[in-house]
Amino acid sequence: MQRLWAYLTLPAEISEFEARYLQRMNRLAIIVFCLHLPAFAVVAALAGTSVVQAVVLTAFVLVGPVIAYLTFQNPRRLSVVYGFTAMLMGGLLVHFGQGPMQIEMHFYFFVLLALLVVFANPAVILVAAATVAVHHLLLWLLLPASAFNYDASVWSVVVHAVFVVLESVAAVFVARSFFTNVIGLEKIVGDRTSALDTRNRDLRLVLDNVGQGFLTVRADATMSEERSAILAEWLGPAPASNSFIDYVAVADADLAAWMSVCWEAAFDDYLPVDVAIAQLPTGFRHQGRHLSLRYQPIEDANGRLDSLLVVVSDVTAEVERQRTEFEHRELLAVLDWFGKDRSGYLDFLDETGGLIRRLVGANEAAPGEAMRWLHTIKGNTATFGVESVSALCHQLEDRLVDETRPLRTDEHAALAALWDGFVARLDALLGKQTARSVQVADHELEAVVVALAAGRPVDEISRTILGWRLEPVANQFTRLAEQAHRIGRGVGKDLDVGIETHGLRLAPERWASFWSSFVHAVRNAIDHGIEPPEERIQHGKSPRGQIGLVAMLDGGEVVIGISDDGRGIDWAALAVRAQNRGLASESRADLIDALFTDGISTRSAVTELSGRGVGLGCLRSACLADGGRVVVSSEPGAGTTMQFRFPSTVATRESGSTMRP
Repeated sequence: MQRLWAYLTLPAEISEFEARYLQRMNRLAIIVFCLHLPAFAVVAALAGTSVVQAVVLTAFVLVGPVIAYLTFQNPRRLSVVYGFTAMLMGGLLVHFGQGPMQIEMHFYFFVLLALLVVFANPAVILVAAATVAVHHLLLWLLLPASAFNYDASVWSVVVHAVFVVLESVAAVFVARSFFTNVIGLEKIVGDRTSALDTRNRDLRLVLDNVGQGFLTVRADATMSEERSAILAEWLGPAPASNSFIDYVAVADADLAAWMSVCWEAAFDDYLPVDVAIAQLPTGFRHQGRHLSLRYQPIEDANGRLDSLLVVVSDVTAEVERQRTEFEHRELLAVLDWFGKDRSGYLDFLDETGGLIRRLVGANEAAPGEAMRWLHTIKGNTATFGVESVSALCHQLEDRLVDETRPLRTDEHAALAALWDGFVARLDALLGKQTARSVQVADHELEAVVVALAAGRPVDEISRTILGWRLEPVANQFTRLAEQAHRIGRGVGKDLDVGIETHGLRLAPERWASFWSSFVHAVRNAIDHGIEPPEERIQHGKSPRGQIGLVAMLDGGEVVIGISDDGRGIDWAALAVRAQNRGLASESRADLIDALFTDGISTRSAVTELSGRGVGLGCLRSACLADGGRVVVSSEPGAGTTMQFRFPSTVATRESGSTMRP
């Protein structure tokens, strides 16, 4: 019964939409009821009943609904009054329509019962049904001629009642459905909107209180309104265009331009979605923060990419931690070098610092010259374990190759700041290092002792001792050998490095530029010359590559040489590349000149070791600057030998050449 009562009675609350709707229906109903007055007068005239009586009785019935219309504030109650009034009007119609058509006048009751569903209130139907039932019962007992034009039996009244009940049940169902699904739709929408608002509010609380930026970005790069508040803290207010690409442009315009290209590619269905998304930028830096970007595809019902969920994270702490760990590893490598060769490391600091100052100061330097300086700085810093500077130089080299403009001021400043930071950390750890020590081998010291005991001339002994202030070439070769082993391990090549120096010593200041460039010959020998172990085995060679470093005096010349037993120079490939550059290629001498020309390389791909065709150009420039010459010999499959020959005037002496123990 409770469920039936709940079904038949409407909720007490009347929504704004229902009130407006019932107001219109009630106004229309009172107009229709008032039109009954002339209509019933016409019916009475046609049926031969009293027109005056029709007018008076109809007007009397109208009093009630008119008063209710003018006074009732509740539109549902007014509708119930109209349900009662409708059945009274039906009774008057049957009464004034006496005659042959009187019984057909009863259809009016059923029509009105059906029309009353427009009030969407079961109570209106129930009141109307009760009214017509009472009307028929009373008139059948008291004044049957007013309802029937024949001698009706009780069964006639029962049949009428059954039809009224059946129609009333259907009308109640329609009225209730009308209320629930139409009139009550506003409340349903309101409830659902309220629930959605609650969920949105909860979602907003989540988005506003998480440490990551979440937002949905559509195919046209416009952002959804619902996004994390922390984005505004990191990037400022969203742009007027509401474009995510414009938002990123606030931090990095170049990155935003690249993102724009990749964004279009992600939605044009040309590449697989995961491949296209992988091309999008993964992060950027803004106002001291490192922000990472992750993308999650959102597909539509057809499985096509509809939008991207972008997750922005502040990874500054992680980046700084990694940077600190890297700096610590770098310093440990430096300390290892410093402990083994303090003097050499000081020379490296002076030479590399000078090259960086030269590069930064020469804003108008030709791209080729800037490339040579960068390449030398990269090689030297890699040799001595300063990987951060070496990696940045490699990036700047990429930039010089990809673009045809000089390095920007900010790029110069970034390189200088990175180098200065490294030197500052080294100074903080070891103090300012300026003094250089003299290194003397045991056999050299023993030779002097023997010479003193033998009474050799003092000036001869003095020249020998003063020569100790010069740097043993063995120190430079030892550094290069260690670098060769490290590079070889990095590319999967095992090496044996042989060193022959014949006790040669050279002035460190005079030779600093050459040694800075000579590292390119070592790197090229490993990357270009020495084959991978499996290839060497196929050609009947030992899987371990052989590199030789030689320093000696030969016929009045200082000779610094490097040899390898690798695949040798591909002279034919070199000739093709020289011809493509418009260089002479007819003779072996022409090809050797091409080999040392900037931009010429026999490698088809650039690596961090070689492939740009710059390193050997740096080396020959340093050699020629000291009056030297280059001699190259190479045979396919047998290896390559390079000798750099200088007048003996640029050397000092061969230790042990004037006295031996």
